[in-house]
Amino acid sequence: MGQGQSSWFPIWNFDDTQPWVRVGVMVLELAVISVVAGITLGLRYKVLILVPAVAVAMLFAIAIGVTHADRFWSIILAMVILGTAVQFGYLMGIILHAAIRSICAFTMGGRNPEISSEAKHI
Repeated sequence: MGQGQSSWFPIWNFDDTQPWVRVGVMVLELAVISVVAGITLGLRYKVLILVPAVAVAMLFAIAIGVTHADRFWSIILAMVILGTAVQFGYLMGIILHAAIRSICAFTMGGRNPEISSEAKHI
């Protein structure tokens, strides 16, 4: 049974000396996905969408942490990272939306008086 024991159990990796590296990379990947999701939410929806979005992200972090049998504090840390990533992405989306809108109003404002008058009220 000696050396080949870990090959019988594909779920368990007994030879892995640094399991936190795998978990850290996974949380980083999920954080990037959460930032992109936050940007898309920020481009389209108002701030109230953050409540269900952060709740879903935290539930997703709990589900992944439980299925990977992570420790309690690493699950809490993943929840905080994903929730913060969604909010940060939302903020980036709002800034991007405002920048695009101001550029469009500036470039199209001289051509269309209706857009020009709307841009003055912003």
